[in-house]
Amino acid sequence: MTTHSDEVLFRYVSQGNPKSNADLQRFLRLYPECREEIIDFTATWRAMSILDSILPPPTPDPAVERELLRCAKASLQALRRRRASALLCRIRR
Repeated sequence: MTTHSDEVLFRYVSQGNPKSNADLQRFLRLYPECREEIIDFTATWRAMSILDSILPPPTPDPAVERELLRCAKASLQALRRRRASALLCRIRR
């Protein structure tokens, strides 16, 4: 279940830019009842943006990488089978 503040924050992200002071001021004027949540969210968003630009990207987990590769190969194999089957059906007609 979403709360009013969750909906406001969703609008803030989807219709505004949490990095923009103008959008921050606009949303604070539009939703004064959610002032604390908007300010806290904006501070967290901006801090995470700074950290993303400073910190190196996380090292990928080899187990996750293997699983992604396995799924991609399985999907490709299934696609090839479907195409081969469709081609055989066309040839038999």
